[in-house]
Amino acid sequence: MKITIAVAIVLAFMQVQFVVVTATVSPDPGLACNSCCQGPAGIPGIPGSNGNHGQGLIGPKGDAGSPGEVGQPGAKGDMGSDGLVGEPGAKGEYGLKGEQGVGQPGKQGPQGLPGMNGLNGERGEPGPAGQTGEAGECSSRRSAFTAVRNTAFSPPSQWDPLPFEELLFSEEGTDFNLNNGTFTCNVPGVYVLMFSVNKSSSGSYLFVYLRKNGNAIVAGYVRDAGSHQVSNSAVIPLHYGDQVHLAVYGSVYSSTNRYTSFTGFLLQEI
Repeated sequence: MKITIAVAIVLAFMQVQFVVVTATVSPDPGLACNSCCQGPAGIPGIPGSNGNHGQGLIGPKGDAGSPGEVGQPGAKGDMGSDGLVGEPGAKGEYGLKGEQGVGQPGKQGPQGLPGMNGLNGERGEPGPAGQTGEAGECSSRRSAFTAVRNTAFSPPSQWDPLPFEELLFSEEGTDFNLNNGTFTCNVPGVYVLMFSVNKSSSGSYLFVYLRKNGNAIVAGYVRDAGSHQVSNSAVIPLHYGDQVHLAVYGSVYSSTNRYTSFTGFLLQEI
């Protein structure tokens, strides 16, 4: 006979309750029961309520435990703020003089002031006279001029050639054109050229250029009220056919006193 027994044991603080539930008993325990003859499962019972708390006494205090292991070092803390500056310490004693070091030669110093001139030596005896040289060829060609203005002049446009009205002096063969104030070289050589031009008092400026073949050689300039003299000079080489003249910008003054002039002469033939 098959018996199904459910037992529930509840222990709550030294109290024991037993609940016994009996089920249906098979009439023949020697026979195996098939599923076809097994009855349906019973309905679960209602859970019992919780038991009351026990009234047990607090046990005695336990023995002290053994010390724990040493912990790991903590992280480094933040750096503190700077402290106040202390008062200066007392002056220390002088140290011993160190040994002389081995240095590199210094840079050359500045040049000193020149010394006083020495005394002149005694004059030496004259040497023997040299041989007489051969006679050189002497050129008879000459070239020179001086041109002047006797009246005032205002150029029609800027940098026009300054014309002249009279030749005070002209070496024979010298080519000077008064109408355009141009000297043309017929004797190649080194020439000295000079000019002096008076600025009109009514003008505020005067520029004067000495030009060779249209290129400026030297110049004179004044920017001021009143009458002023503008002058300059040059030593230049001229070849055959080269031309020189004065180019002006501004009002020119002259009179019978000849305040304005242009002069040139051959210094050395080449």
